[in-house]
Amino acid sequence: MPNYGVQIEPQFGYSFDEIYAICEAAERNGFSHAWFSDHFMLTKDAFETTCYECFTAMMAAASKTTTLRLGSLVFCNSYRYPAVLAKQIASLDHFSGGRIEFGYGAGWKQIEYEAYGIPFPTTKERIERVEEGLMVIKKLWTEKAPSMSGKYYQLKEAVSYPKPKQQPHPPIWIGSMKAGPKMLEIAVKHATGINVAWAFSPEQWEKIIANAQVICEKHGRDPNSFKYSYGAWTRIYDSEEEKERTWKELAEKRGVRYQEFIKRYEGALHGTPEEIIDLLKQYLKLGIRDFIFMFPQGEEIESIKRFNEEILPKL
Repeated sequence: MPNYGVQIEPQFGYSFDEIYAICEAAERNGFSHAWFSDHFMLTKDAFETTCYECFTAMMAAASKTTTLRLGSLVFCNSYRYPAVLAKQIASLDHFSGGRIEFGYGAGWKQIEYEAYGIPFPTTKERIERVEEGLMVIKKLWTEKAPSMSGKYYQLKEAVSYPKPKQQPHPPIWIGSMKAGPKMLEIAVKHATGINVAWAFSPEQWEKIIANAQVICEKHGRDPNSFKYSYGAWTRIYDSEEEKERTWKELAEKRGVRYQEFIKRYEGALHGTPEEIIDLLKQYLKLGIRDFIFMFPQGEEIESIKRFNEEILPKL
């Protein structure tokens, strides 16, 4: 059974009332998940843009819903000690009644690191840290009093109770905007699956899945146990003419050539209901079962409703 979720980007500027309304609409219209990004600011000059912290936004959403699963897409390893994050997520899993999905990534937004005085290591080090951090988190979730002496993180008979409500722990998703071999390997070794965002065509996904299957064989993991999640820019148009007109306006607004814009959005779920249905069927055929839709800000509730009425019944 596929899972369909809505992405909320607190950095774009959402009030708690808006978060509540989107999550309640998702729950009401057959969506299974709501996901939140982990950022502290949008841009260097976003002085009037409200940006609530990811964990706090998830807790707020948990307080207003009863069945909707809530996830991070994704918590940045660099922003919190992994041991502290493990405690936070275990606590939130209890608060929500066992509805948390744990998305975890290496971090990328350099302006945020610099603004907050957080060291921004090389890509190689950030990836090494995310793997070791995940090892810390899983130990705290599953072992009585774990110790660990890693290159970056240490534990010494650490007591962390309660353990997550979900046993042995919440689903773990490694997030990546490239799905490179190292992140795929970390996901295969330590996680439920990998989330890839935000515009990947079926052909690109075929390559990602083929690479993941090779890595699964390397590490002795059943490829059927490894899951794939696609977070996609999503927008429903009433016609091809409306889509072309909107894309040209967006390309001009962002200062890129129209052909470059088309290339960047290849694989994104932008289209008429019929086009989106066709694309989703292609992804489902590849074995992807988790989808996260990032709708245009301010259009989430209407888009969720249209998905429920016009698209999901035809899949």
